[in-house]
Amino acid sequence: MIDVMEVFEDRVAEKPVIYIFPPKGREEMDVSVTVSLVPQWKFSAVYPAVPVQPRQLQKSPGECVTWDVHTHRDQTMTEKSTGLTVSYLYWEASTQGRLPSPPDSPRLGSGRQQSDSEEFGPIFDPISSDLSDNDNISVVLPLSRVTQYLDAALKELGLHTEARTSFITYWLPSFNKHTHIALRFISQNAYERAAPLNILPKPDVVVRVFMIFKGVPESDVDSGLWSNATARGVEGVERWRDVVGLDVKDGLGDESLLRVLEWGGMEVRR
Repeated sequence: MIDVMEVFEDRVAEKPVIYIFPPKGREEMDVSVTVSLVPQWKFSAVYPAVPVQPRQLQKSPGECVTWDVHTHRDQTMTEKSTGLTVSYLYWEASTQGRLPSPPDSPRLGSGRQQSDSEEFGPIFDPISSDLSDNDNISVVLPLSRVTQYLDAALKELGLHTEARTSFITYWLPSFNKHTHIALRFISQNAYERAAPLNILPKPDVVVRVFMIFKGVPESDVDSGLWSNATARGVEGVERWRDVVGLDVKDGLGDESLLRVLEWGGMEVRR
C-alpha cells in the first residue's frame, strides 16, 4: 500500500502580540511569560529575541519561549535579558505544510463540520483548519465591509483602539488582494491547546483573540457557495464573544486587575 501525502502551503501565525496591563497602584512588577507550541508549529520569529527552547529540552511537545519582563507605569515593559523596553511581546510561527492522507474519520454523530466549542472539545489544527459555509461560524464579507466589521467585532472582544488599529492595518494589504473575505475567530480554548500561554503571577483576566481568514472569489459568492456565511455576515458582532469564549463582563477594562491581551491571525491558503 502506498502512503499518500496531502500537501498544504505553509501557514504562518502572524504577529501574535501580547500586552500586559498591570493593576493600578502596582504598575511596577515582574512578570514571566511563556508561549509553547504544538509540534505542527515552529517559531519563525520572536521579539524581544530570547532563546527558543527545543522540544527535547522541556516538557512541552513543541518549542517554547519565555520572556521575563518588568512592567512600567506607562504600560510598557522591559525584557530583562535583552534590556529592551517594548509595548508588547511578539512571536510568529510557521507550519510544516504536510499531513498524512487519508484524513481522520468523522466523529460519531457528526453530520457536518464541528465548531471549535462543541461537546467533543475545542479543535484548532494549525495545518488543516479551514473555513466553510457550513461550519456555523465563518462569515463572508465584501472587501468594502471588512474593516468596519472587524473594528466593531474587535471592540466587542475588548481590544482597545491601538490594538484594533494595529490588527486591521496589519492584515489590510492581504485583504486588499481579494473581493471577498471569509473569516472566523478561534475559541480561546482551542487556541490555548495549539499555543499554551503560561504567565506568572497568574493574571486575573486573559483574552486571546486569533482570527483565520481567506479570500473568496466573487464568482463563488455569486453562485451561492457561501450563502450561509454571507447571511451570518449581516448578524451582530456580539456573537463573537460566545465563539471566542469571553465572559459577559469585560474584565479588560477593570484597571484594578492584572490583565493580558493577545491578538494574532493566520491566512489560510490551500
